[in-house]
Amino acid sequence: MAHYPHFKIEGNPYERGIAYGRRTAELIEISIWNYSKMFEAFSDLTWSDARKRSLDFLPSIEAYTPDLLDEMKGIAEGSGLTFEDILTLNSRSEIVLDTSVDGCTAFGVTPEFSSEGKTYICQNWDWIRRQKDTLVVIEIAQEPSPSILMIAEAGIISGKGLNSSGLGVCFNALSTGQGKPGIPVHVLLRRILDSKTLGDAVESVASAERASSGNFLIGTSEGEIINIESAPEDFGVLYAEKGYLAHTNHFLCINHVCNVKDHGKVILPDTFHRLGRIKGLLENKKGSVDFNTCHEFLSDHRNFPDSICRHEDQKDPQGKQLASVYSAIMDLKERQLWLTSTNPCSGDFESYTFL
Repeated sequence: MAHYPHFKIEGNPYERGIAYGRRTAELIEISIWNYSKMFEAFSDLTWSDARKRSLDFLPSIEAYTPDLLDEMKGIAEGSGLTFEDILTLNSRSEIVLDTSVDGCTAFGVTPEFSSEGKTYICQNWDWIRRQKDTLVVIEIAQEPSPSILMIAEAGIISGKGLNSSGLGVCFNALSTGQGKPGIPVHVLLRRILDSKTLGDAVESVASAERASSGNFLIGTSEGEIINIESAPEDFGVLYAEKGYLAHTNHFLCINHVCNVKDHGKVILPDTFHRLGRIKGLLENKKGSVDFNTCHEFLSDHRNFPDSICRHEDQKDPQGKQLASVYSAIMDLKERQLWLTSTNPCSGDFESYTFL
């Protein structure tokens, strides 16, 4: 039995959105309830306040990608909710900018590092576990852009996943503690998933008036892996020169360019250990990484509970106890997305492919 609802949407952006909203209406309402409680607890915002704040991003999104606004409007229509509800979900990272950073660990290996000549990109999504109930796997058919296969929080137009051109993306939260009206990270994430090439992916970030910060680890079936660190002030790109890349929740390259204030490392100081640990695990594995190796690395418990495979830390405030809600392994050669429904140490991976 599949871990998550899996369905396909197609047509023009508005039609895709209507189909999405109809399939996930109840799950979207759960997501709104979860985030309304988070906004109240940690940002002292009501859901009504958050909806008003989300409108700050509307002009920038309309100028950057009006088709995705149409998709959001369709989701609202299909789910029976307001457009502002859907816009708020898609701007949720910017609305909780100073109070919450997920603790994800991501890595990727090129074919020379794989035992099978494949490109793998992988991550754990460390977040509030109750959001598990909102997750869906969506295939988006959107000619002439590539089709997308992704895992998403219901109501959000993007997620971690891959496309029919063999490009895949993982995401880690970053924060400078500052933001501005502009393009939310989940809109950037969708534009990366729409990309046919790495050049298109970089351009989608470079051309945007970025509202906040985020990290995108991107691989292709051709064997290339890059990492884009994005902030309102600037962006930077890392390349898998050693055959692998890894990233957690602090800046690695942008600081050398524009000296951004790294707020994420203050919120999640375990980011340094997790990065060192995953790089250490990868260092001597050239030519031997396969699916089982990726599973093993994602399940690592060094520095438990704030480990690569994260478990709730009872010392943290209620509501800020992060855990690995799911784990993802992407085989870009086979266009295959593997997902767990809980921590990878105790969860079985389920395979998803294009329908």
